Amino acid sequence: MRLRHLALYSAPSEIVTLGPIKASIVGDRKRVRINAIRACLRNLRLSILGNFLAGRNSPFRTVRSLAFVLFSLLLFQKVEASFVGCPANPSTLEEGFFISDRCWSSIHAAISGDVLFNKRLKPCRSSGHGISHSEMNWSLAACDFGWDIRERASFHLLAGPAIATTIRWRQENEAITASSSQGAFWGASAKLIVLEIKDTALGVDFHGGGIEWMHGPLTVNQTSASTFSSRMYFWQIAAGLSQNAGIFRPYAAGVVDRTVSIVRPHQLKKRRFHDLVHTGIVEGCSFTVGSRILLNVEARQFFESGITLSGEVRF
Repeated sequence: MRLRHLALYSAPSEIVTLGPIKASIVGDRKRVRINAIRACLRNLRLSILGNFLAGRNSPFRTVRSLAFVLFSLLLFQKVEASFVGCPANPSTLEEGFFISDRCWSSIHAAISGDVLFNKRLKPCRSSGHGISHSEMNWSLAACDFGWDIRERASFHLLAGPAIATTIRWRQENEAITASSSQGAFWGASAKLIVLEIKDTALGVDFHGGGIEWMHGPLTVNQTSASTFSSRMYFWQIAAGLSQNAGIFRPYAAGVVDRTVSIVRPHQLKKRRFHDLVHTGIVEGCSFTVGSRILLNVEARQFFESGITLSGEVRF
């Protein structure tokens, strides 16, 4: 009897004691399941996004590549500092004519033609007041010699003739034009592939250069008034993405540019101009002919309007 009464009296205390523990265990299990489901969904979303951005076997690869090409071609309709090039340029050409692809470095050579349709300028304070509607355009050709290191970084030297350069501005209701058919273009650049995930590459470009020894007639209201000499120099930084789509490699980059142009009219005060807009967008597409030859077309806009065509070989 004592054992029976002990059991009867002890049973409720066991229920009261074990009830909260059991509920706590069930609650913990539910929270674990919910957290596991959330983690799976998060990983699934990241996996889909990663495959879309960089997946070689992604079902969206063809659509993504065509969209990138169409986006670049649409921006070419309104085209715009200097040739930037593909962000993944150091690794685009995989073989050379003479140097083995197993070598840690390689040599490149390229030729390019650049046409600047319009670059808006504004006068510096030292040029005086009353100057407005200033702009510049040019046509030039350049030879490019590059040195690549482990298909990750490249260094380039550029030189060539400035075929035609024109600077226009208005001052005191007079239209002034300085035109030159002489000059020499020079430049240097460095490219670095920062990140490469399968078919997508992120690269940066540092560029600097200028045009020297420009001189020619200075006209006022379309009437020859004097002669002038001029020089221009610039620097720019660009960062962009490129997508490998077979023989095509479309790319887009953001650019920060700084350009200064100095015009010295004969027996008159010199005029100093710099760019009105410092940032812009560059769009382009590279075409590989085999694994040793590369063709490229590029357009620039917002900070200037221009287009560049180039061809490159790897030795």
